[in-house]
Amino acid sequence: MRLCVFSDVHGNHLALEAILEEIERLKPDLVVNLGDCASGPLWPAETVRLLQAVDILHVRGNHDRALGAPAPDGLGTSDTFAWRNLDAEARRWLHDLPPTLLRDGLHCFHASPDSDTTYLMEEVRDQRLGFADAATVASRLGTLRGRLLCCGHSHLPRLLALADGAVVVNPGSVGCPAYDDRSDPPHVSESGAPHARFALVTMASTIAVEHRAVPYDWEKAARMAQANGRPDWAHALRTGTARPRSA
Repeated sequence: MRLCVFSDVHGNHLALEAILEEIERLKPDLVVNLGDCASGPLWPAETVRLLQAVDILHVRGNHDRALGAPAPDGLGTSDTFAWRNLDAEARRWLHDLPPTLLRDGLHCFHASPDSDTTYLMEEVRDQRLGFADAATVASRLGTLRGRLLCCGHSHLPRLLALADGAVVVNPGSVGCPAYDDRSDPPHVSESGAPHARFALVTMASTIAVEHRAVPYDWEKAARMAQANGRPDWAHALRTGTARPRSA
């Protein structure tokens, strides 16, 4: 089976179009979106419409869940923008996506098997998001088993082989290559490049993984973020890095 997996579009319609064009050329057997579809200062409504129009499977991210709120009160800035730019049907569609996907040795979820906000493959060190080792990742998985485990949430592309033979893949982010998280502990996540990311996985007697980084018009996306009052997003979209906290 050939699988394309992507995550964390965050309302970046231009980046999503670019990876879907590439995926169409690859003609995989299955395409899975790992969630966080619309939250961000870009094109949430257009992004949801495109995701609904293509023949792919989805799991729900933490921001998709948040957008099911009856009102935007208490939501963060990116979620509030998306909530106000989505109609009730789109918000309900996002909220009602399944939290996990299981199929023939494949297990997909947004962040961790039991939480859509807890990093699986990463840990915070010196206010930066870095990679956890294989033993730590295995301990977080507990008794969960599967040949291929796919997660997103951190926006960092990664491939990890565990001692039991399982392979864990994070495809990175389609539409948000860096962010500054002010929650406890505060940290930044930086992919280091503005490209839209996804992964091509071939499941046969062994598992082969190709991380893809696709160019698109990130300058146009950055201008949209700037116009919507988010210079932090504009910087991240152009560079794949987060702005210094003092900026």
